Amino acid sequence: MASKKVMIGLKSCFCYAEKKYSIKTSMRLTIRPIYAYLLTFCLFMLAVSFILQFHFQLEPCPLCVIDRIIVLILTFFFAIGFWHNPAKLGQKIYSVGGFIFCAIGIAVCARHVWLLHLPPDQVPACSPGFDYLIDTLPLHEALIVIFKGTGECAGKSHFSFGLSLPMWTMIGFIILAVGNVLVWWGNKK
Repeated sequence: MASKKVMIGLKSCFCYAEKKYSIKTSMRLTIRPIYAYLLTFCLFMLAVSFILQFHFQLEPCPLCVIDRIIVLILTFFFAIGFWHNPAKLGQKIYSVGGFIFCAIGIAVCARHVWLLHLPPDQVPACSPGFDYLIDTLPLHEALIVIFKGTGECAGKSHFSFGLSLPMWTMIGFIILAVGNVLVWWGNKK
């Protein structure tokens, strides 16, 4: 009997808060965990990339560096979304912005996978390293050179469970894109 009174009391508190402050408590409580999961997944992707680079001595190619930068941008997006816990308009802004960066990441990974599957005679010639390109060329020209592909990006890729690292990164971006869609759908309720 006492637990029933407590439940009725809690329910009336939430109803009072919804009426007085015009907030939907159920909606406000469901979006923050999604941002937390997306943020955790981004941190996991970054941790794996740093472990592969510094522990296993796998130097990232220019397209891998761009993927890493996109994951870092998404990490900030999701951290701000988690901290801010936005209402409907903010959720739309964060989900569309996050989805756009996920789509860019998927496109970069698709280009990388395509370069990996080129026949050896069609592989582009090696270009200078990422740091040299960014230091010497204007940004738009450096990006054009990077996206044309280099011999580094088409070199032998490491495989895990039958998939190359760019394929795993693409799967990661797809998972993050699905998370952004969940935020958007959570906004529709």
